[in-house]
Amino acid sequence: MAGMVDLHVVSEVDLAAAADVSEWAGPAVPVGHVVRTGYVPIHDVVCHAPVGHQLLPAEVERAYRRQLELKDQQPWPPPTGYWRQDHRFVLTDGRNRFVASLMLGVEHLLVAWVVRSSAD
Repeated sequence: MAGMVDLHVVSEVDLAAAADVSEWAGPAVPVGHVVRTGYVPIHDVVCHAPVGHQLLPAEVERAYRRQLELKDQQPWPPPTGYWRQDHRFVLTDGRNRFVASLMLGVEHLLVAWVVRSSAD
């Protein structure tokens, strides 16, 4: 895949602000929080797979085909998750899109996470 224009990779994350909602998997945003998004190097993404949650080949194929159609763009809404203390991003939702992106050689994945609102 060709490089994305104006790619802004997340390099500094306020782990303290992002640490209080570790299990968020969208689509509902907890009261008092806001959603942040950014591109993460795909090798810094950890795929969280709870017991009993399997990848379905048909769903991965659907995500693969959608990513092929989008070319250099990435789908919305993005996969969701949280930041670990080692600055790696843990996916809690969007594993099919993650696997499809890996299969296509995507280098950066658009992801979303929640942080406590600064207005609180």
